[in-house]
Amino acid sequence: MPDIVARNVGIWEYPMVDRDPLPRWVFGNVALLGDAAHPITPLGSNGASLAIVDARTLGRELAAHPGDPEAALKAYEAERLPAMTRVLGGNRKGGPEHFMPLVEERAPDGFDDIRDVLSEEELDIARDYRALTGLTTDIVNNVRSLIPPDRYVNRG
Repeated sequence: MPDIVARNVGIWEYPMVDRDPLPRWVFGNVALLGDAAHPITPLGSNGASLAIVDARTLGRELAAHPGDPEAALKAYEAERLPAMTRVLGGNRKGGPEHFMPLVEERAPDGFDDIRDVLSEEELDIARDYRALTGLTTDIVNNVRSLIPPDRYVNRG
């Protein structure tokens, strides 16, 4: 199998690519989410994490617009599309993973405090990216369901 790749110029094995943001995610009563809506270079599991945020937001909007799925889909798109366009821009700048090789290079034997390895400016870039995605430690640890409790369906 490797010889097929070697003989064919232009074939990439596991290419790391993203796509420009789509102008819309909703088409009538169908909506894209996750990688279908915003494929980005996989950094730090952000694709999976952001797809979960999409699903939670979509669930909240469907609960908030009972009987009107198209309005729910439009509200979901209005919130998530601009946010993901900003995340894609931040992702293209390297996101927090940009600093992993620097840390390895600067501290090959490990470190006790990250501030001994990275400058505050570099740490701010990583913090800003996490804030941009909505995946800071505080946000993730303190998040409550986006779907109101009275909208849960008990299947048991």
